[in-house]
Amino acid sequence: MAKSNSKQESIKQFKEFVKRHPKLVQEVRGGKKTWQDLFEEWYLLGEEDPVWEQYGDGQQSSSKEEEKSGAKAEFIPVVLQTLKNMDMNKVQYHLTNVNSAIGNIQQLLQQFIPSNRQSNSSSQGPKNPFTFRKD
Repeated sequence: MAKSNSKQESIKQFKEFVKRHPKLVQEVRGGKKTWQDLFEEWYLLGEEDPVWEQYGDGQQSSSKEEEKSGAKAEFIPVVLQTLKNMDMNKVQYHLTNVNSAIGNIQQLLQQFIPSNRQSNSSSQGPKNPFTFRKD
C-alpha cells in the first residue's frame, strides 16, 4: 500500500511540474517525447536540473534573476562593511610576509635551475621561429 501511495504522490508532483513547464506538453503533442520518457527523466534528474529550463514558462528564470540581483545587492554592503572593519596594518603585515615567502621560493627554485641554461640562452640570442631558405 505504501508503494501505491508513493507512486500517486510522484504522479501528483509530476503533474505540478508539467504545469510549471508548459512546453513539455508541446513536446509530447509534437511526438518528440512521450509522457513515460518525460516522467522517467524527471524522476531521475529531479526538478532542479538545468535541462528543464528550456521547457519553463519564463517565470522561474525571472525569479532566479531577481534572486541573483538581490544577492548581489546584499553582497556589496557586506564587502564594504568587512573592508571598514579591517585593520590595514595587519593586512600590510600579512602581505609583506607573503611577499617574503614568494621571494624565498623563487630563490630556492633558482638554485635548482642549471646556470648553463641561462648563459646558453642569453649567448645565442633569440631564435627566429620563421626560417626561410631559397629554392
